[in-house]
Amino acid sequence: MKLKGKSAIVTGGGRGIGLAIAHAFIREGAKITICDLHEERIQEALDELNQYDDGGAHGLCADVSSLDDMKMLMDEAEQFAGIPDVMVCSAGIVRPGAAIEDITPETWDNVLGVNLMGCVHPTSLYAPLAKNRKSGRIIYIASVAGQVGGVSAEVTYTVSKAGVLALTKAMARQLAPFGINVNAIAPGAIQTNMTDILNYPPSVRASIPLGDYGTVDDIASAAVYLASDDAKYMTGATLDVNGGLHMR
Repeated sequence: MKLKGKSAIVTGGGRGIGLAIAHAFIREGAKITICDLHEERIQEALDELNQYDDGGAHGLCADVSSLDDMKMLMDEAEQFAGIPDVMVCSAGIVRPGAAIEDITPETWDNVLGVNLMGCVHPTSLYAPLAKNRKSGRIIYIASVAGQVGGVSAEVTYTVSKAGVLALTKAMARQLAPFGINVNAIAPGAIQTNMTDILNYPPSVRASIPLGDYGTVDDIASAAVYLASDDAKYMTGATLDVNGGLHMR
């Protein structure tokens, strides 16, 4: 078990990529605290996760765009399993493409609040704890959209994910002296409940060299790697899990 004896926070853990990461982590021996905006998703996720390790998962409703909610999440996670060894920021929202003139300021605030500040807030709270302990792992879920200027999503999503990629590098440099590794995963076209609304045109699949969309488990496997000792010499990196859709 690659994460035996570890504890982790996974935001957006009620479904999709976040839930898949929580499943993978708990199978690898970690204790998990998840959060989601929806109570029913939390309960369903905990029912699934605790089948591996009864009592190994804890969850609560929390809004990642709220600093107060993230303080509550950090407190609950620490009470449940001690200061987390790993923090995964996976919560996100996406909207179908639209002309920039049709996007309201409220939409910008909402998407950036969840996708970007939903990484900033947890990091600002986790960093002092990990600094004091001289160890920690932070994993951000970014997107190929932030690397190439978008695929099918609205520009708000593209900009927010580009911000996550920049945050990864900035935090990696700032936190490296304290033994904290900060990395990101940039999924490509992954089939999830969230991305269903994008209704990918056939041209997207046709542009993927490996010939098909990815799955949430593909992203979860990358997260396990970054959380484990196998990645102890990696920081400031972005793992591209995209079937070859974007190559650097």
